[in-house]
Amino acid sequence: MGSVVRFPGDLITEHDRRRLTATAGGSPFDLEFRKNGQGILAPYLTRCEHLRPSYRLRKTVEGWEAIALGNDGPSAVAARARNADELFRTLAAPAERN
Repeated sequence: MGSVVRFPGDLITEHDRRRLTATAGGSPFDLEFRKNGQGILAPYLTRCEHLRPSYRLRKTVEGWEAIALGNDGPSAVAARARNADELFRTLAAPAERN
């Protein structure tokens, strides 16, 4: 019998990369894949005309999370969605003003 190898659910597959790349093409974001500390590719979104990435994307069991990147303290989840299209639309929507 062969051994069972657990597949990490948060690993970005080639299918994920293609889907994210296609979705980014019609959005106000540039998509870039960078290797993290473990040598695994992680997707980053940079709002067009910004110099630094705005979000790091994380794959979850429920779909995708966008982690806000900033200079001021720990990162926070900025948005969650079941698929990339929904996540990009949420992030691109103007913030509500009170």
